[in-house]
Amino acid sequence: MPIGNLSQFNKFNAFRLSLGASAGVSALMALSAIPAHAQETAGEDEAGERRLNRVVVEATRREGVTVQDVPVAVTAFDGELLEETGFKNVGNLEQVAPSVQITQTESAASGTNISIRGIGTGSNNPGFEPAVGVVIDGVYRTRTGVALAELPEIASLEVLRGPQGTLFGRNTSAGVVSITTAKPDFDGGGHVSVSAGNFDSLEVEYSGSRALGENWAGRVDAKFRERDGYIDDVNRDRSFNTINRGFLRGQLLYEGADTTLRFIGDFAETDESCCVGVNFATGDTAPAVNAGAAAAGLVGIAEADPSEREVAISPNRGYDEAVEEYGFSVQVDHQFDFGAFTSITAYRDWQAVRDQDIDFSGIDRAYREDYTVSDEVFTQELRLQDQAGDLDWLVGAFFMHEELGLTDTVRFGTQADLYTDLVTSGAADAQFFGTLPFGFNADGSTFGVPPILGVVTNPETGAPVIDPATGTPIPIFVPETPAGAGLSGDIFNVTTDAIALFTHNEYALSDAATVTVGLRYNHETKELDQDLNSSAPGCDFLAANPAALQGLAEAGASALAGLVCNPIVNTEGNGEYSDERTDEEITGTLKLAYEFNPDLLGYLSYSRGFKSGGYNLERSAFDYALFGGDGAQTSDQEFDAEIVDAFEAGWKSSFLQGDVTLNGALFYQQVDGFQENIFTGVNFRTINTEVESYGLEIDAGATPMDGLLLQGGFAYTKAEREDDNLVPDGTGGFDVIARGGDQLANVPEYVLTGAGTYTVPVSERFEMSFHGNVRWNSEAFLSSLPALREPTKNDAYALVGGRITLASTNDVFEFSLFGENLTDEDSYNLSAFGVPEQTGTLAVYPALPRLYGAEIKLSW
Repeated sequence: MPIGNLSQFNKFNAFRLSLGASAGVSALMALSAIPAHAQETAGEDEAGERRLNRVVVEATRREGVTVQDVPVAVTAFDGELLEETGFKNVGNLEQVAPSVQITQTESAASGTNISIRGIGTGSNNPGFEPAVGVVIDGVYRTRTGVALAELPEIASLEVLRGPQGTLFGRNTSAGVVSITTAKPDFDGGGHVSVSAGNFDSLEVEYSGSRALGENWAGRVDAKFRERDGYIDDVNRDRSFNTINRGFLRGQLLYEGADTTLRFIGDFAETDESCCVGVNFATGDTAPAVNAGAAAAGLVGIAEADPSEREVAISPNRGYDEAVEEYGFSVQVDHQFDFGAFTSITAYRDWQAVRDQDIDFSGIDRAYREDYTVSDEVFTQELRLQDQAGDLDWLVGAFFMHEELGLTDTVRFGTQADLYTDLVTSGAADAQFFGTLPFGFNADGSTFGVPPILGVVTNPETGAPVIDPATGTPIPIFVPETPAGAGLSGDIFNVTTDAIALFTHNEYALSDAATVTVGLRYNHETKELDQDLNSSAPGCDFLAANPAALQGLAEAGASALAGLVCNPIVNTEGNGEYSDERTDEEITGTLKLAYEFNPDLLGYLSYSRGFKSGGYNLERSAFDYALFGGDGAQTSDQEFDAEIVDAFEAGWKSSFLQGDVTLNGALFYQQVDGFQENIFTGVNFRTINTEVESYGLEIDAGATPMDGLLLQGGFAYTKAEREDDNLVPDGTGGFDVIARGGDQLANVPEYVLTGAGTYTVPVSERFEMSFHGNVRWNSEAFLSSLPALREPTKNDAYALVGGRITLASTNDVFEFSLFGENLTDEDSYNLSAFGVPEQTGTLAVYPALPRLYGAEIKLSW
């Protein structure tokens, strides 16, 4: 169901009212008669005390196993700790998981990347799939953006590090984030909460369960969250990076003697303004930007430090972004005589529409309008498992059908030609389009800025051709670019069919030793269809006048031609294209675990991960003949599969009767065909490269006294590309866009995390809890481009969060004060890039400011 353009999202307010009235009143009235109860929390012992690493995990698809039982590098969190940390969605995960890095760039919906152990794939282009799989209630989310919606109450969350393809399926070559949400409760109960904070933030959440008969129970979850932006536009009274989102989710649960059914349906919307980069450094083109903006009475580039979070944007352009999604899943578990059978069927429809001022300035050079991404996915997974003596076996099958759509809409603004002429007048004292003053004096001399292409000459004599009307030579100017020209709609469609057969088996060699063998056969087919339509008079002019390009080359000004015909709008790429590719790979794992004693487990493992190849869904990927290439063809867009071979040695240990745990892993990963999409300042270049990642991870926890829980983590990660990565520079040479030996972008070598919660009674009826968490990152580079690495790198920094809660001992009432980035750390940035067509000008996506507020929660 297409969502059309952004104007259709005016119905969002109606959704807010419906959420509040329907879920917050009707359901509350229906469930208000249910008596209060204390819900069980994952990770609690029989006395209700929270225990370390006792969260039941799904890492091996076996029931009843905890973090300490499995030979897997996994960190698990119960819902209570995530709530204390301020966990709202997957984007908050890195505050508690040191091996995880999350980078948000140009879009909250389709510009967020998750990496584990340094391995991840940027999501700016929907043709690239993530290397970290996100699984919610057993259902794989195909794109990172599809997994970033607000979440209901969480029962547990697991971060599995390293390739997990045997059990968790496609595109998990770096790891998995597995989230299990709270199920319907036959005892009934629920909660409603309201929180408010700075930047006019407001959040309302409702959850309610009740029994619907002897074997059936239902649950409704609903949430609405909004927040003003924190980046101010100096050209207009508005702010960017806002939050305005909500969801409604319903569940039905059936529990019979041998059969369990779980139905989940959800609907979510966002209507936000995100995400904008702020100026970090200005280059040689800055005077042109400022002059063009000043001509319209505006600021071109905001003269502010990134920490001031100010930006200059064209008032007629913006960063509106709207997402609409819905889906359902059905999980069937049945115990046959010959084994336990599980079926998970799921469907999801996700669509995002956004606008973007892609010159990130006050001059109206270029923009995107109604850039649309859609993703429609059906998945089916079947599993059968049982025990036969010392063998615990599992076999399964997986099928996915995905229809991915993209409509790209890069267009020229009202000052497109003026900007080009301002740049070339500064660089070459000449102009392309004639937007600046120029003419001939009576004596034949010239005034103003001359045409860079000269004047019309007689092909036989070489003498200037005289205009009979003026009696002067005829200047050569490139035809005017109409405002709104560019991509009328580049349409890309990729259909993916994936099938897999897998088995995962554990065999007890002895009481202490266990060997695990897993294999998975993967087969994927992608079909690409694209219909590309661009209107760019400058491109047509250069294509029809090769002598003009030759003249620019002889004058050493070839780079300036890119301002007349940027690869993203080059009309040479117009047309319909189709292609198909197939990937087949066998992946698996081999583990040997040995229990030295009940408190110490050691293991060695090998695993292979696989991520299929695909297509760069952007016409700028073409190797255009206009600039010396061999012409537009789909092979220019294609990239190969990514294969990860990972070796690991780890341990799980407990001390003092389980009051202290210390787990760790040494790892080495060889990545063959690492998929990377690097923005050069002009366009995105796709490469497959070789990367190695190695390091050490430690998870620790302690309960040194009643009411006190401490948890911490450490990660040392070295993720380096092995060789220089070269791309053609358009003149017969090559540019180095990434150097061999460099640490990958946005991967700090050292990360420390810590969290502590202390709960103390203050009376017979109330208790207080004090929670704090911190994440410290060592320095990190924000770009792979050699020219950007040092200038934009982050120095070491720490982020601190906390929560203080007063709660009734009968679990009915809570009042909390909370905060994130409590020290208002603003010395770091999320990502860096060269601003398009503005040589030397750099922009960054800045750090989030300090966020704080208060919450009231009522439970029953």
